[in-house]
Amino acid sequence: MTTKFIRIFMLSFIAIVIAYPQFASAMAEVTSFSQSTGTVAYQGNSVPGYVTFELKTSEPTRGYILAVGNGVQTQINLSTTDFKTVHKVDWVPWDDTKKTPLPAGEYQLKAYLSDQGYNQMQGYPLGKLTVVSEANPKPLFDQVSINPDVFSPKYGGASTVQIPFNLNRPAEVQLSIWQNGAEVFAGNKMKLLPGSHSVSWNGTDKAGRVVADGAYDVNFNYIETAYNYPATRQSAQKAGTITIKDGEYNIPLWRLKEVVTDAVFTSDVISPDGDGVNDTVTGQFTLAETAKVSIYIANAAGAHMKNVVTEQSFQAGTHTFVWDGTDFMGGKAVNGNYYIKVMVIEGANAGYISFMDSVSFEGGYEVKALQPEKRVRIITETAKLSVYPMGQGYTAVKGDTFPLISETIENGQYQVLVKEGVSGTINASDVELVVETVPPAVPNTAEYTVVSGDTLWKIAAKFNTSISEIVTLNNLDPNKYLYIGQKLKVPATVSPEPVPQPVIHTVQSGDTLWKIAQRYGTTIDAIVKANNLDPAKYLYIGQKITIPSTTSTPEPPAVQPVIHTVVSGDTLWKISVKYGTTIDAIVKANNLDPAKYLYIGQKITIPR
Repeated sequence: MTTKFIRIFMLSFIAIVIAYPQFASAMAEVTSFSQSTGTVAYQGNSVPGYVTFELKTSEPTRGYILAVGNGVQTQINLSTTDFKTVHKVDWVPWDDTKKTPLPAGEYQLKAYLSDQGYNQMQGYPLGKLTVVSEANPKPLFDQVSINPDVFSPKYGGASTVQIPFNLNRPAEVQLSIWQNGAEVFAGNKMKLLPGSHSVSWNGTDKAGRVVADGAYDVNFNYIETAYNYPATRQSAQKAGTITIKDGEYNIPLWRLKEVVTDAVFTSDVISPDGDGVNDTVTGQFTLAETAKVSIYIANAAGAHMKNVVTEQSFQAGTHTFVWDGTDFMGGKAVNGNYYIKVMVIEGANAGYISFMDSVSFEGGYEVKALQPEKRVRIITETAKLSVYPMGQGYTAVKGDTFPLISETIENGQYQVLVKEGVSGTINASDVELVVETVPPAVPNTAEYTVVSGDTLWKIAAKFNTSISEIVTLNNLDPNKYLYIGQKLKVPATVSPEPVPQPVIHTVQSGDTLWKIAQRYGTTIDAIVKANNLDPAKYLYIGQKITIPSTTSTPEPPAVQPVIHTVVSGDTLWKISVKYGTTIDAIVKANNLDPAKYLYIGQKITIPR
């Protein structure tokens, strides 16, 4: 019976081993163990601030290393879930139980492992580790620099600021830019080993738009990964400060010109009086590529009067819009010139481009300056004005002057004429009253009475003087029409004067070649030649124009004139180019007013 029982037991055991071979396997062995340092300190300085352990086993295992010494024992996790044959971990000497740095002293290292057959290795000796204290532990980041520390980010992220740094312990690192207590940019999270690294920033915010000028804090968000149980919440270290200056916060003008090539009104006047004539005005804009745009009607100060097209995508080509002469609130606009202002939207970025073509609003309220005129001058470096309509912003600079609409100071502000047809208010503390000086007496003047058909150009030619001289003598606005019976002072005699040197004119809103020529008493052709301009193209605000001497060579007498019939698209410039003559010669030959438009079918005598 005993022998038979033993045989049955042995056969059963063999069957179990065959069915469950893991019961028969031996415990995995430690094949190698290494550590990057034998001495470590919390955060380190003269000795490393962390240690790297590498343990290899003959079979896949999981478990931990136990550091025992100085009345303390703490686990160093190798793998808590996955079975591996190679375990490699970075470890900071930290007591996870007490949440404090591990006390200085010597620690024995023992392995506690389990294989896939659930065989256990308990307290396998690996060696020892010495922990010391450092008087001046290292921060996680050092040797940080910001290059450049004054940065001008460009549209499209073409330029970047570089931020090199040294990392003293393994960590997950993220660049973070802050201003006024708010995070404006966060970079990618990167798991980095100790050593030299660098991150960059192109000056954009979280939405990809270039940030506004100002000072920004450069921070590193981080999680140190060499702790036994890495944190899940980031800490932060300030790396320095960067100043953003002259950044392309808005889409730059060069890009706007690439997208929007032209915008014009199809008529010159809008007078919404319900008579069916010029009650609305049609405009058109031309895109060189598909774009999302908004179209605004703007006054002479650049303030938005009405949004006539709201954020729509258009294909390349010419598109139209209509303005009914009202403002944002549906009220009637005031008299003055109005312009087309296009906003281009590209992703999170936007920018405005204005065009010089204008439409004259007539039949509404007229904003007038005091008569006789009184002005105020800006005495601060910059001053903010609140302008029509809806109190929009307008910035003036030191030295700018504005005519008063009222001498009364209300709520600490003057009411001024900002631009033609645009009223505004400005703080009285930002201005001073302009003291008028008595102009010197002008000898040898005569009085002239305006008759039908007169223009400043004709009167100046008649008395052999310049438009600017007549404007100065009579304190005129050259943009306003004369009226029959108006009394003007004109020079009685004009003595020859030396040829004046050219002056530089900066183009302002509303300027045209004709207006500039009128203002300086010269001709369109002279300005075109002096600046090598294409008169068919629009001027842009801020453009520098050289004004040549008003002395010019008289045109040769017309010989064998021909007759030109005006067709659609004709201008005085196009006609003069076609026939090889000048605008002034055509004006003189036909007694024209260059400020008025030609009409289809009009007969023009061409001097040759």
